[in-house]
Amino acid sequence: MIKTQALWRDQQWVAVTRPDEGDITELMEKYSIPRTYISYISDVKERARFDYNFENQCGMFVFRTINHGNHSMKITHTKQTHPVYLMIKDNALITVNTSRHDLLNETMAELVSNDRIRQEEPSLLTLSLDALFELNRDYFDRINALDDTREELEGYKQRPSNDQIEKLSELSKSLIYLKAAARGNLIAVRQLQVMSDEDDDPINLNRVEQQRLKDLKTELEQSAEMAEINGEIVQQVADAYSNVLDNSLNNTMRILTIWSLALAVPPIISGFYGMNTKLPLFGGSWDWPLSILMSLIPVGLMVWYLRRNHDL
Repeated sequence: MIKTQALWRDQQWVAVTRPDEGDITELMEKYSIPRTYISYISDVKERARFDYNFENQCGMFVFRTINHGNHSMKITHTKQTHPVYLMIKDNALITVNTSRHDLLNETMAELVSNDRIRQEEPSLLTLSLDALFELNRDYFDRINALDDTREELEGYKQRPSNDQIEKLSELSKSLIYLKAAARGNLIAVRQLQVMSDEDDDPINLNRVEQQRLKDLKTELEQSAEMAEINGEIVQQVADAYSNVLDNSLNNTMRILTIWSLALAVPPIISGFYGMNTKLPLFGGSWDWPLSILMSLIPVGLMVWYLRRNHDL
């Protein structure tokens, strides 16, 4: 679905939501969108980037945004991000959202409304950078939510349960998705910055656009650093889980070894006295109780020795 809204001067905003084949054809024919960009739109796993087509004089932002699906704050939702696309062609800002959740268009509509109230007429690039700035805020909310989950997982008593271990694994995977997406978004902004640094570069930024780009870059660096730090903390929690489980396994194996040694003594003694041979000291009705006592004495001595040396 394609909707067009007039902005200011002769500029317009073209909102494309979950495009079908007809919408794709219209983008290519009416707005001269390069076929390469169409292939980007068709890939839901497309990484973040900024690309500029010299032949068509068209620039494109691919930006990974937080996926606000059902139960979006649950760590079991491993598809943490999805791509949105912003293209500037002539006097048109074209936004493409392939997700079921229309956060991109909502953000754009709010920015346009606020600019009209303030009677401001920013450039299409400034409007795009403002939209990306707002979309990036969700990274902080999602990372904070995952950090709350991490704090809950640290509250195990003696050793973590299977459910806690599974949640920690999902949490770690979620942060991997977020770290990769945040770094990709930062690289995309740096690509735009590189293409606008010199006077002979294809993109010339005015003072306002340069400031917006600087603010966006700072925001992206903070979100990427925050995701990285939380990833390291989760890794430390995972290491603590591993140490606790290893220690618990070692204790279990040590106890089993001790009791296997203790239980190995009675069969040896009873084996001797179970033979049809004459043995010293025995030969009466007290043979059976005395053989049990002879079995318990070495077991008791071994337990006493282990307790004395703090091995039990």
